[in-house]
Amino acid sequence: MPLTKKLLFLFMAPAVISFATQCYSMPDDNWQLDDTPAEMSDDEEIALGRQVDEYIRHQFYLETDPEFNAAVNNIVQKLVAVSDRNKLPFTCAILQSLSINAFSAPGGHIYLTCGLLQFAQTEDEVAGIIGHEVAHASLQHASKFYHEVMEFLSHKDEGINSATNLLLLNSHLEEFEQDADTTGVLYAQKAGFNPNGLLNFLERHLNLIRHKGLFGMFGMSGHNSSPTINSRIIHLKEYISTLEREK
Repeated sequence: MPLTKKLLFLFMAPAVISFATQCYSMPDDNWQLDDTPAEMSDDEEIALGRQVDEYIRHQFYLETDPEFNAAVNNIVQKLVAVSDRNKLPFTCAILQSLSINAFSAPGGHIYLTCGLLQFAQTEDEVAGIIGHEVAHASLQHASKFYHEVMEFLSHKDEGINSATNLLLLNSHLEEFEQDADTTGVLYAQKAGFNPNGLLNFLERHLNLIRHKGLFGMFGMSGHNSSPTINSRIIHLKEYISTLEREK
């Protein structure tokens, strides 16, 4: 796989919430990321996000129903307003895909699939999912992860494919997911939503995965495996219990 393909996959990995049930296509050889510094300023992160967004919009059909988009983006803006990086130009696009998936790109780009929105049962669940993605941006996970990837790639003797480096990256991805879960839940609560929304969604999605025997398609990071989702659920339950005690 060409380097730029690997980078896009790895770059988006920490922002991929564990809801995928089908594999998305990777960039073709005609699409390239511009050279980007490992440590990104806000402007550089926004510029990189525009490149990723341009690619995604060329690979997927977007939902154009104005009322549907307005309802989702209304939730987005409520969560952005209480986030720690509310000056980022957050946008949310709905992808015409039946997969249950949500992910984000640098600079405040959020993507939800129609399948996910159909699977969600309440506005609180949708808010929890969006809060997770807003949290990734607020915590600058994409920039941090990209910096780590570039560091590994600079060490020619080991590189990104060594077992040690892959385990380390995977560990950091799991930390990012749990951090985005708890921060996103906090944002949801501050915005007036039920903080149990994301937990309820994850529990139902885990049951679906176990029922159908689906274990996700992002095999490299393993974030869609049943054990990983279960660990996120356990971590979320512990965190939400602290929120309830603090009331």
